[in-house]
Amino acid sequence: METSLIVQSDPMMSEADSLRQRFAAAKRRRETTLSLTANENVLSESARWVGQNRHYDRYYFNGLLNDDCCYAAHYNGMQFEAFPEVVWLQAEATAAAQRLFDAPYIEYRALSGVHCTLAMIAALTEPGDGVWSLSPVCGGHFATAALVARLGRRGGFITLTDSGEIDLTALTPMLRQPPAAIILDHGLTCQGFSVAPLRQWLDRHGLTEVLILYDASHPLGLIAGGALANPLDDGADILQGNTHKSFPGPHRAIIATRSAALAARIRDGLDAGLVSSPNLPCLLQLFVTLREMACFGADYARQMCRNAQLLGAQLADLPGWTVLPTQTHMLLLQGDQSAEAAASLNELGIRVNNKMRFGHPCLRLGLQEVTRLGISDEQLGALSEILRQALLNPAIGRLRPRVQALGMQLRQVHYSFDTEGR
Repeated sequence: METSLIVQSDPMMSEADSLRQRFAAAKRRRETTLSLTANENVLSESARWVGQNRHYDRYYFNGLLNDDCCYAAHYNGMQFEAFPEVVWLQAEATAAAQRLFDAPYIEYRALSGVHCTLAMIAALTEPGDGVWSLSPVCGGHFATAALVARLGRRGGFITLTDSGEIDLTALTPMLRQPPAAIILDHGLTCQGFSVAPLRQWLDRHGLTEVLILYDASHPLGLIAGGALANPLDDGADILQGNTHKSFPGPHRAIIATRSAALAARIRDGLDAGLVSSPNLPCLLQLFVTLREMACFGADYARQMCRNAQLLGAQLADLPGWTVLPTQTHMLLLQGDQSAEAAASLNELGIRVNNKMRFGHPCLRLGLQEVTRLGISDEQLGALSEILRQALLNPAIGRLRPRVQALGMQLRQVHYSFDTEGR
């Protein structure tokens, strides 16, 4: 452990000074840390500037303006302050989202990926209904089954074949108790999988009313940028997901659908107590990011995939590891020592995580953040060499200066309004 960065408390120091000193030291450390986690990204300073100021630490009800008023509005019988500039930005962001996801109905009020899943189950199904989800063994989210059970729905697991497609054969025995909804929430998306065979299978069995909810928390930025197919084109009823992975926004969620009836059910469900304040500062950051993705998302998505494939090729011959092919921003290195390697890399200053895939331990790397920070081919080569040496030799102290130097080079957020016109 790098004890030099641990701040010792001074008994004579004020509480405020102690707090500032501790986090100033942490900021210096984090400025030289490289993030290769697949579940995080970096906001642009443009998005951060709009959201992080005291003027918008307020409720935002998006109500109706009073007659002849600019700053007074009403909602549900209550009068409150209106924000015309926010209304303008929301309209711009909505138009961007409609283009990015080719869907006319967009909902922003879900506060996170898990909250989004919880809200969709509550709004679109009833207690006692069946809700199937992707098995965690195949990369499904660990929390989904627990949410299904907590809300009084009957759970069931969908599995994937070795080729990564939905195993329809395994679903046949489950037809005795068909579901009301199916949630596809894949967290190990090195390739897309088609929703169409599942939709066709349901239709053949007379289950045309079963909803397919595609949780795109991991590939959302790739879908927005056109690097992966849109599940709404493929038979999904709802596209949902959090907005801080391959989509480079804040920690919250978005929901898109082409069905007016479903949009009304979602809206009514959220209105009925599933969310109160939409967290305006964070919402503003999402609005800005949607507009950035409308401008730069195609190039960003293409470069994320390219960088993942390039890093995979550079690590392909790494002894003791199997580098799985990728078509996305995500790279999986399969190896029995993945947990130990993840701990070692995090200690070194390279943020990663490890997962299980079909019972096999993997390092899960995401290229979305370093791509947004403008990593070049030369810098990616330097990163691959650091990873190679760190994974082959646990004595990592000698690599720390190289990690710090590379981290200091990746400071500017690209594919954003930060660099527009520069």
